Amino acid sequence: MTDSTTQGPILVPIANPETADQLVSTAADIATDTGRPLEALTVIRVPEQVPLSEGERLVTDEREILDYAADLVSDPAIQVSSRIRFARSIASGILSVAEEQDIETILMGWRGRPRRRDIILGSHLDQVLRKASCDVLVKRMDGDEELQQILLPVAGGPNTKLAATVAGSLARVHDAEIRVIVVHSPNETTDTRDEKETMLEGVIAGFTGVPVITQEIVESDSVGDTIVDQSKDVDLVVLGATSEDLFRRSVIGSLPEQVGRRSASSVLMVKEHRNIPSRLARLISRLRREILRF
Repeated sequence: MTDSTTQGPILVPIANPETADQLVSTAADIATDTGRPLEALTVIRVPEQVPLSEGERLVTDEREILDYAADLVSDPAIQVSSRIRFARSIASGILSVAEEQDIETILMGWRGRPRRRDIILGSHLDQVLRKASCDVLVKRMDGDEELQQILLPVAGGPNTKLAATVAGSLARVHDAEIRVIVVHSPNETTDTRDEKETMLEGVIAGFTGVPVITQEIVESDSVGDTIVDQSKDVDLVVLGATSEDLFRRSVIGSLPEQVGRRSASSVLMVKEHRNIPSRLARLISRLRREILRF
């Protein structure tokens, strides 16, 4: 894919210095390739009984963590800023900063822990993925990776373009290889395979400046198992979120969540923001049109 045309800031919420290295490194790579500024953020949760104006007294070592994060950005061309936000919840603090600062992308870390009831990736992550009015990237970290090979599974979904754009940025900065795969079930028709080949060629044609690109249509009945198996031979899997269901039980899609938990490599899941009216909004609009007819 070509470089992103958007030049809005990348927001990196940081709570733990142990994960700051990989998060800031990934954000800095994207910023280097696209010329975008970085904003490091730490949110301090203020209990309901404490006024937000008194949140300052809850600050401990957060400023040192932010300074450490800023020092991780070695490219002098990247504009880096940082802030502490006091909020009633971590998610509300992240979302409010994203709105106020016209953030284009939020990059968050994920430990890949087992799902708890009614919580998909994590309480903060779930809320940000559902409510953010910008792109959201979620990285499941797997130690310190030397980025040489990136796996990009594509299926033509709504987040394929963003996934390819992010993979392209990382590959250009690291001179890494991108392996683009499409999974085709033996039970699917020849026409379906032809459509997938056309889609694969379109994704490949969109890249610029990537040193090595390989492509493959993999015959398999399980997309998830195929991606997990191929993750053993790469350093990072980049894949787009799949659509949510009617009741929003899924915030990223069952396939990316499955891959995110089982992958042998680090995983970067991407979800592009789209101004699509909700089903309820469409229903109200339709009812209003019907009423106006009478």
